[in-house]
Amino acid sequence: MSDLTSGLIVVAITGVLIGVIFLLVGAQKKKRAADLRNLASMNGWIYEPVEEQLSSGWRLRKGDWTIEALNQTTKSSSDNSNSSTVNSLTRWFSDSARMADGIVLIGPHQPEVNFGGLGEMVKMVALRLMVGSEADSAIGIERVELGSLELMARCMVWTNREESAKKFLDEPLEYELLAWPLKMLPVIKFSPGGLEIKIQGMRLYKEQDIVALVKLGNTALDSAYQVEKGK
Repeated sequence: MSDLTSGLIVVAITGVLIGVIFLLVGAQKKKRAADLRNLASMNGWIYEPVEEQLSSGWRLRKGDWTIEALNQTTKSSSDNSNSSTVNSLTRWFSDSARMADGIVLIGPHQPEVNFGGLGEMVKMVALRLMVGSEADSAIGIERVELGSLELMARCMVWTNREESAKKFLDEPLEYELLAWPLKMLPVIKFSPGGLEIKIQGMRLYKEQDIVALVKLGNTALDSAYQVEKGK
């Protein structure tokens, strides 16, 4: 068998394998979309597929809240290589309950590592990522110890309104945080902009994970209403 014939066979086999992979990926994508539609139909949610130039995924809506699970492509403008980065994100959000002022952040517990001044810088960078565009609402933010020992082993709370944080992190919300099924813990932000639960680096698609996020979001929203009403 000549080298040319061997090369053509390798190319043909590679082409077949690539075609099979594309078919499998496409079938899996269709199944996930069908499962999401079915889940939405059973729960009275509105399902919306997202296929945009730089974003793909899905959204669910019901009443006061929205969930979006997206892969977002960011193109680099620093060079001529036309390189791009894909980031995954799942976000539950609602603006129907808002803090009058200040902010409450609940996120994964971070190990206490002493890097001196560098450690403080790392901490502030992490906080800025969680706060996003609401830096003005986060002035004076500090870590506070709230909840049970079990919760404090999993989560950290940051706020500049400790009394509001105490009301927000009530028993039902603590229960849902402890029952959270995923290894990646969410970041909850309650601020004048509303309520947001973010899972960075993941686009959820499993039914049990989406249901857990909806339960956590609805519970957090009930807690936020109590803070808003001053109870």
